[in-house]
Amino acid sequence: MFRIAVLSLALAGCAGKPVIETKVIDKLVPVHCKVEMPAECRDSYAVDRVSPADDALTINRALRAEIEERWACEIKLRAAVKGCNQGLPEAAK
Repeated sequence: MFRIAVLSLALAGCAGKPVIETKVIDKLVPVHCKVEMPAECRDSYAVDRVSPADDALTINRALRAEIEERWACEIKLRAAVKGCNQGLPEAAK
């Protein structure tokens, strides 16, 4: 009789609902950010297409065009870096 009572208590303890604990762990995971080189950032610029024999006006125009080309390149690269760093906390930047 005693064995049946102990066995029924043991089985009743196993039949209870298990306790499930959920823990949320915030952990930063580094993600590789691949940035393609923008088309504006090519190897040849406007100054590369002029020669020393060209007149001063042509060379001046090429220099001004190169400034604009490099400016456009810098804007694209800054936007790409900002996009990559957007998800990072302040300490990782």
